[in-house]
Amino acid sequence: MWLFLFTHIMGVACLNFDFLALIKYIFLGVVQGITEVLPVSSSGHVELIKNLLNLDVEGEVLFLILLNTGSLATFLIIYWRKLFTLIKSFVIYIFKPSKRYENYDNTVYLLKVLIACIPAGIAGIIIKPILENFMGDYGVLLAGVGLLVTATVIYWISTIRLSRKNTDISWTDTIFIGLAQAVAIFPGISRSGMTTSAALKRGVGIKSALDFSFLMYIFISLAATFLLAFDLSESTGVMENIQYLYYFFAFIFTMFATYIAYRLIFNIFRTGKLRYFSYYCFAAGILSVLLYVVQI
Repeated sequence: MWLFLFTHIMGVACLNFDFLALIKYIFLGVVQGITEVLPVSSSGHVELIKNLLNLDVEGEVLFLILLNTGSLATFLIIYWRKLFTLIKSFVIYIFKPSKRYENYDNTVYLLKVLIACIPAGIAGIIIKPILENFMGDYGVLLAGVGLLVTATVIYWISTIRLSRKNTDISWTDTIFIGLAQAVAIFPGISRSGMTTSAALKRGVGIKSALDFSFLMYIFISLAATFLLAFDLSESTGVMENIQYLYYFFAFIFTMFATYIAYRLIFNIFRTGKLRYFSYYCFAAGILSVLLYVVQI
């Protein structure tokens, strides 16, 4: 029965297949994967490219969930050992008092990651509904302004001497990094750029800053995906079978692009080439603002 259903759906999909539409979805998936990791803002780039190329995405909410889940899946694969160790230590610490000492550090680290996610969660509940009211008319403008903010912050960080050895993240560091992630709810402001920059400014080592930032992303992304999926479950829209085929390829390419960008970002931070991302974000931000002006 399931085989029959699958072949039926694929048969119908092939009849309606549009190669250019497939390229469009794959392209957006690659953009999401790369910009989610690199300090250049995924939300700003997706908004910019949709407007620049006049791309209309059917079932946009579902598509955004899918792209985010693609990046999330990659990070879960990369960090599953670290996550397993942290969660295991936390459970042992709670339920086995005799082994609390050896599991204390991992438990505290996990608590810091979770607490750092709270400001972004509050911002998502309070601010995001307000932003969504403006995204339809001012999305590309907001993305442009956010990209300019990202460019400024990254340029500022590129001028300071970065630590390489400090692996400790204090509670004060946790608060600053959490607030930085909350700011990134605005379109065009890079989440990885803000959180990593806040950690580096506090003197945290490069690898520790990036690992902490990506672990935060996993937890906040799990929550955001759940909420988006809940909102989607209340909608009644139905898509054609071919859309699911496009979405599948977008998901796969998002995963691959996220992994490639993840491998690149450590080398970029180590070599101190952040300034180039600042220049790029300035250019993308100005382009977004000009695009909005032209469309008025």
